[in-house]
Amino acid sequence: MIGMGFPIASAVVMEQLPKTGVADVPFAFQVENQTLPAGSYSVKQADRGRSVRIQNDKVAGAGLKCVAAQRRFGSPQGASLVFDGYRGRYFLSEIWFDADGRGLILQPSRQEANAGPNPEVRQVRYVHFQ
Repeated sequence: MIGMGFPIASAVVMEQLPKTGVADVPFAFQVENQTLPAGSYSVKQADRGRSVRIQNDKVAGAGLKCVAAQRRFGSPQGASLVFDGYRGRYFLSEIWFDADGRGLILQPSRQEANAGPNPEVRQVRYVHFQ
Protein backbone atom coordinates (compact mmCIF):
# COMPACT_ATOMS: atom_id res chain seq x y z
CA MET A 1 0.00 0.00 0.00
CA ILE A 2 2.68 2.47 0.99
CA GLY A 3 4.71 1.62 -2.13
CA MET A 4 1.76 2.57 -4.36
CA GLY A 5 0.66 5.58 -2.31
CA PHE A 6 3.97 7.44 -2.47
CA PRO A 7 4.12 7.84 -6.28
CA ILE A 8 0.49 8.97 -6.38
CA ALA A 9 1.00 11.47 -3.55
CA SER A 10 4.16 12.87 -5.14
CA ALA A 11 2.35 13.27 -8.47
CA VAL A 12 -0.42 15.25 -6.76
CA VAL A 13 2.14 17.50 -5.04
CA MET A 14 4.04 18.08 -8.30
CA GLU A 15 0.79 19.04 -10.07
CA GLN A 16 0.14 21.75 -7.48
CA LEU A 17 3.57 23.38 -7.83
CA PRO A 18 3.62 26.47 -10.05
CA LYS A 19 4.73 25.73 -13.58
CA THR A 20 7.50 27.88 -15.04
CA GLY A 21 9.43 28.28 -18.26
CA VAL A 22 11.85 30.63 -20.01
CA ALA A 23 11.53 31.47 -23.70
CA ASP A 24 13.57 33.67 -26.05
CA VAL A 25 10.97 35.49 -28.15
CA PRO A 26 12.62 36.90 -31.32
CA PHE A 27 9.90 39.46 -32.06
CA ALA A 28 7.74 42.05 -30.29
CA PHE A 29 4.34 40.74 -29.29
CA GLN A 30 1.11 41.78 -27.64
CA VAL A 31 -0.62 40.36 -24.58
CA GLU A 32 -3.84 41.80 -23.16
CA ASN A 33 -3.49 45.12 -25.02
CA GLN A 34 0.16 45.62 -23.99
CA THR A 35 3.09 45.36 -26.41
CA LEU A 36 6.21 43.64 -25.09
CA PRO A 37 9.60 43.83 -26.85
CA ALA A 38 11.57 40.89 -28.20
CA GLY A 39 13.69 39.23 -25.53
CA SER A 40 13.98 36.48 -22.95
CA TYR A 41 10.83 36.02 -20.87
CA SER A 42 10.16 34.01 -17.75
CA VAL A 43 6.63 32.65 -17.66
CA LYS A 44 5.13 31.38 -14.42
CA GLN A 45 1.71 30.14 -13.42
CA ALA A 46 0.14 32.08 -10.56
CA ASP A 47 -3.07 31.96 -8.54
CA ARG A 48 -3.22 28.15 -8.58
CA GLY A 49 -3.04 28.03 -12.36
CA ARG A 50 -5.75 30.63 -13.06
CA SER A 51 -3.31 33.29 -14.25
CA VAL A 52 0.18 33.63 -15.70
CA ARG A 53 2.97 36.13 -14.99
CA ILE A 54 5.18 37.04 -17.96
CA GLN A 55 8.35 38.97 -17.11
CA ASN A 56 11.41 40.25 -19.00
CA ASP A 57 14.03 40.85 -16.32
CA LYS A 58 16.28 42.94 -18.58
CA VAL A 59 13.66 45.53 -19.57
CA ALA A 60 12.09 47.58 -16.79
CA GLY A 61 8.33 47.43 -16.93
CA ALA A 62 8.26 44.69 -19.58
CA GLY A 63 5.96 42.23 -17.96
CA LEU A 64 2.41 41.60 -16.91
CA LYS A 65 -0.03 39.22 -15.33
CA CYS A 66 -2.74 37.77 -17.55
CA VAL A 67 -5.69 35.47 -16.92
CA ALA A 68 -6.24 32.25 -18.84
CA ALA A 69 -9.61 32.18 -20.59
CA GLN A 70 -9.69 28.38 -20.75
CA ARG A 71 -7.58 25.24 -20.54
CA ARG A 72 -7.03 22.75 -23.31
CA PHE A 73 -5.62 19.24 -23.56
CA GLY A 74 -3.47 18.05 -26.46
CA SER A 75 -0.21 20.01 -26.67
CA PRO A 76 0.57 20.88 -30.28
CA GLN A 77 4.34 21.32 -29.96
CA GLY A 78 5.39 20.49 -26.39
CA ALA A 79 6.28 23.13 -23.78
CA SER A 80 6.07 26.43 -25.64
CA LEU A 81 4.44 29.79 -26.20
CA VAL A 82 2.09 29.99 -29.18
CA PHE A 83 1.67 33.26 -31.09
CA ASP A 84 -0.92 34.20 -33.68
CA GLY A 85 0.57 36.51 -36.31
CA TYR A 86 -1.31 38.90 -38.56
CA ARG A 87 0.60 41.05 -41.07
CA GLY A 88 3.78 41.13 -38.97
CA ARG A 89 2.08 41.66 -35.58
CA TYR A 90 2.17 38.82 -33.05
CA PHE A 91 -0.23 38.07 -30.21
CA LEU A 92 0.42 35.55 -27.43
CA SER A 93 -2.52 33.14 -27.66
CA GLU A 94 -1.52 29.93 -25.82
CA ILE A 95 0.93 28.76 -23.15
CA TRP A 96 1.91 25.08 -22.88
CA PHE A 97 4.08 24.35 -19.82
CA ASP A 98 4.30 20.59 -20.14
CA ALA A 99 4.64 18.02 -22.82
CA ASP A 100 1.80 16.17 -21.06
CA GLY A 101 -0.84 18.01 -23.04
CA ARG A 102 -2.20 20.74 -20.76
CA GLY A 103 -2.29 24.28 -22.10
CA LEU A 104 -3.68 27.67 -21.16
CA ILE A 105 -5.61 29.60 -23.79
CA LEU A 106 -5.53 33.38 -23.41
CA GLN A 107 -8.40 35.70 -24.19
CA PRO A 108 -7.83 37.49 -27.53
CA SER A 109 -7.29 41.23 -27.16
CA ARG A 110 -9.34 43.81 -29.03
CA GLN A 111 -6.32 44.54 -31.21
CA GLU A 112 -6.02 40.88 -32.18
CA ALA A 113 -9.71 40.66 -32.99
CA ASN A 114 -9.34 43.71 -35.27
CA ALA A 115 -6.02 42.56 -36.77
CA GLY A 116 -6.97 39.46 -38.66
CA PRO A 117 -10.41 37.99 -38.90
CA ASN A 118 -9.38 36.42 -42.22
CA PRO A 119 -7.83 32.97 -41.51
CA GLU A 120 -5.74 33.12 -44.72
CA VAL A 121 -3.53 35.87 -43.28
CA ARG A 122 -3.09 34.19 -39.86
CA GLN A 123 0.36 32.77 -39.12
CA VAL A 124 1.11 30.59 -36.07
CA ARG A 125 4.58 30.67 -34.48
CA TYR A 126 5.86 28.45 -31.68
CA VAL A 127 8.60 29.55 -29.27
CA HIS A 128 9.78 26.62 -27.14
CA PHE A 129 10.85 26.92 -23.52
CA GLN A 130 14.55 26.44 -22.83
